[in-house]
Amino acid sequence: MKSLLRLFIVLGMVFVLLVILNYESVYSHKGIEAKKGKMDLTNWDFGRDGIIRLDGEWEVYEGRLLTPKDFKGIGNLKPLPTGYVKLTLSPIHNEEGFNLSPKGVRTYRLNITLKNTKDILGLKVENIKMSNRVFINSKLEGQSGNPAFKDKGYKPNTAPYSTYFAIDGNKLQIILQVANFDYPFQGYLYKLHLGLQEHISLVTTTKISLEMAVTICAFFFSIYYLSIYSMSKKDKSYLYWGINIITIMIALFVSGQMILVELLPRIPFYAFIKLKQLAYMLRILSLIGIVNQINKNIIRKNELKAVKIIGISYITVVLITSYSISVYIDSVIYIPMICFLIILTTRLATDIFKNKKEALDRKESTLFVHCMISIIINAINNQLYSFNLVYSRLIGSSALGFFMIYMAYILSNRYFLAYRNMESMADRLMQMDIIKDEFITKTSYELKAPLYGIVKISETIIRENRELLDNSDFNKIIMLRSMALRLSGIVNNTLDVTLLRNNQLKLSISFVDIMVCANIVVEGFKYITQKKDIEITNNIRESVMVKGDKNKIGQVLFNLINNAVENMDKGKIEINIKKQGSRVSISVEDTGFGISLEKIEKVFRPYEYEGSEERSFGLYISRQLVELMEGELYLDWTEVNVGSRFIFSLPYTDKKSNLESKISEIDNYNIKPLTGILEKENIAGERNTILIVEDEMENIMVALSILRNEDYNVLIASSKDDAMRKVAENNIDLVILDLIIPGASGIDICKEMRKVYTLIEMPILISTLKNTNYDLNLALRAGANDFITKPFEEKEMIARVKTLINLKKSMEEAVKNELAFLQAQIKPHFLYNSLTAIISFCYTDGERAAKLLTHFSKYLRFTFDMDNKAMYTILRKELEAVDAYVEIKKARLGEKIKIEYDIQPDMMDEKIPSLYIQPLVENAINHGLYEKEDGGTVSVSVRRIEGRVFIQVKDDGVGMTKEKLKELNSMDYNNSGVGLSNIRKRARRLNEADMIIHSIEGKGTTITIIFRYL
Repeated sequence: MKSLLRLFIVLGMVFVLLVILNYESVYSHKGIEAKKGKMDLTNWDFGRDGIIRLDGEWEVYEGRLLTPKDFKGIGNLKPLPTGYVKLTLSPIHNEEGFNLSPKGVRTYRLNITLKNTKDILGLKVENIKMSNRVFINSKLEGQSGNPAFKDKGYKPNTAPYSTYFAIDGNKLQIILQVANFDYPFQGYLYKLHLGLQEHISLVTTTKISLEMAVTICAFFFSIYYLSIYSMSKKDKSYLYWGINIITIMIALFVSGQMILVELLPRIPFYAFIKLKQLAYMLRILSLIGIVNQINKNIIRKNELKAVKIIGISYITVVLITSYSISVYIDSVIYIPMICFLIILTTRLATDIFKNKKEALDRKESTLFVHCMISIIINAINNQLYSFNLVYSRLIGSSALGFFMIYMAYILSNRYFLAYRNMESMADRLMQMDIIKDEFITKTSYELKAPLYGIVKISETIIRENRELLDNSDFNKIIMLRSMALRLSGIVNNTLDVTLLRNNQLKLSISFVDIMVCANIVVEGFKYITQKKDIEITNNIRESVMVKGDKNKIGQVLFNLINNAVENMDKGKIEINIKKQGSRVSISVEDTGFGISLEKIEKVFRPYEYEGSEERSFGLYISRQLVELMEGELYLDWTEVNVGSRFIFSLPYTDKKSNLESKISEIDNYNIKPLTGILEKENIAGERNTILIVEDEMENIMVALSILRNEDYNVLIASSKDDAMRKVAENNIDLVILDLIIPGASGIDICKEMRKVYTLIEMPILISTLKNTNYDLNLALRAGANDFITKPFEEKEMIARVKTLINLKKSMEEAVKNELAFLQAQIKPHFLYNSLTAIISFCYTDGERAAKLLTHFSKYLRFTFDMDNKAMYTILRKELEAVDAYVEIKKARLGEKIKIEYDIQPDMMDEKIPSLYIQPLVENAINHGLYEKEDGGTVSVSVRRIEGRVFIQVKDDGVGMTKEKLKELNSMDYNNSGVGLSNIRKRARRLNEADMIIHSIEGKGTTITIIFRYL
């Protein structure tokens, strides 16, 4: 590991050096300079000598932006230079000794004499602040920003660029326009290089490639560190490392070749400058944070506080001020901050050598010191380059490359530390695993004795006291034995896994009758599968002897059948046998969920899952047991949603054992289960009906034993469809709903039930194994009334059930009493109106009065036959009351009143809320037609559409004003009468009911009542 790390570092350093050498190989180091604005390159071979830097004296024209046209004049018409300057000196000065202002506009010109060449040349322009434009032989070849006077379109941009051109002859005139109104410091280390196109391209490509390579490395390093920090926020050094490397990536993008500036040309250049300033500061601050995380004693508290204040102040100034102001802060801030980094690096190095640490911690600290030194060199070089004090950033870029190499070494070192810790933890876990196995073995042995006692005692009671037990007690004993057997199987599996892993499992090999084993196991599943619609068929009809351990063969059969039961809601399980030479193959085939192709290889691995259902480690144990008995267990075939077939084979033997003894053993288990224990028929009377929606047999039996003592009528459902069907077919007073059942969650079922039944109509009690606020919130939001945890405790369950049922009864009684009171108000109102009409005819038309009395007697019969608390009546009877009332009204008003019926034929004998239609007809006649001179027609319509009943009473009378209609439709409308107000109140009491009034003054009124079909 260590040798590989050293090799990696060496190769990385060699790569950096090769890049530097390749980069420098195209540059010439011959000292040819311009004199008085002229440069003689007639003896220069660009192919042999490489790229030349355009050093020396350039003509300078201060305060003017001149173009090639300006230099085409003759004699005095040509502009005269202000002087001559060397663009590669810092600060710039001409030979006469006058200094140029950093800000302003100016033009530089250089005339070069070349030897004749047909090669395409290139010019690379870098580090010219803050904008420039280049003309070559009267042609504009490139620019960065827009050099102009400040009020005439000046735009800053210092992005480097390369331009390529061919020349005709041996003369080359370069005119450089420069404008700067932002950067305040003197010193213009302009970088202008002339060479062949391929050389210039190589330089540009090399720089961009190097910057991109470092940027990509920085990106992945930052992702690595920030990901670690997001997973564990305890060590903030990972956060600081991530921020530091991100700042390196940003700085590379907005400096050097300024890749980001080229990619996003529409963003103002000042934004990139500010981004670079922030990146440099955050890099320094993050390094200080890393040092503080490595050793809290390196940085004093007052120093750390001062750094925070300086950093925040600087960032604030950069964000809120212009670059021309914040650039002054750079010169004040960066030098002290870099000095502080140097001090911290010295302290850290001193601490490493003074204090004794583990070798690996010491190594990482040493590597970090190297990282600090590299960053400091890079920062110093960048600042010197930024202030035009050095000509190249090569040293800084090389230091950054070494920083990335050291970073990779640190990551490798941390990986090695983590690997070593994992090895140590693995050793400890192995020791803990041994202790765990010993604990499980001892615990399993301790549990086997009491479980064995429970099974045997229950079997004794079944055999010896069958006649003394009633059906309920007898089935409780059966369930007790089933639970004990199931728990015993779990204990056995757990113990066997432990013994198998330690090669300590011992088998008792004998001659075993497969038929007997299969019958015993299948018999045990009769009570387990009562909760599901599963049929288990044992097709082994005759004795077949195999060689193996009787208990382990039974355990294998149990595990295979149990695996099938756990992975199906309904269907068939068949056990078959086939003799093949000296082997006997036993198959367990089911019509369950099947196994997907990608999961087939996993079914025999311990603790594997299939979909959302857990396949216990029974299959794994079974295969191990069969192989120990010189057999084989495998998955023969499977198909999703069709089923599976597992086959295990064992050695066949023709030796016979005591068959009669085995049959006797079977007979002890052959107890016919009680039919109907899980569900009683719904009985008419006052008994309340409770629906239990549960898929665990043990929970069902416990709930039954509690509720049966309270004389409740109990129904059982084990699926969503079964539950919804029984709710629709029975008058359920309470639902005890498991939070999770096969095929659906209790929450979904509860919501489905609440679409039809209110909290009062059918209370729902959610049951779950967990008692968490999350589950409680889900249940209550879904519409549950209450919440109970499993296993059920008798007193708690009785209290909750009684509370909810009594609440339902009390609310129903209150509603019925109020409705009866409202209905009772209608009867005297109608009696008074009817008697008044009959009395008026007794004096004038006796025969008519007799007919009216006949109609009145029909109404009275309808009234007296109906209980005051009866909320519903037959539609036919309600219409008879309407006819009686209309006939009485006709006696007074004549044929001015007409009534029409539009009744759906199959609705005549259906139940509707009592006294809804008659009061509406009465209201239509008295308030709609009575005031109309020529009378009118009342239309009554009753329809059933998509499970809802629509009752509509329409008249073509006088209608009502908009103000009156608004008053009637108001939810707060009430009066002392018994008309529409009474009907609206009663309609609101119905589930999912509504009353709609529509009226147009002068045209009539329509009243519609809508409610769910009863």
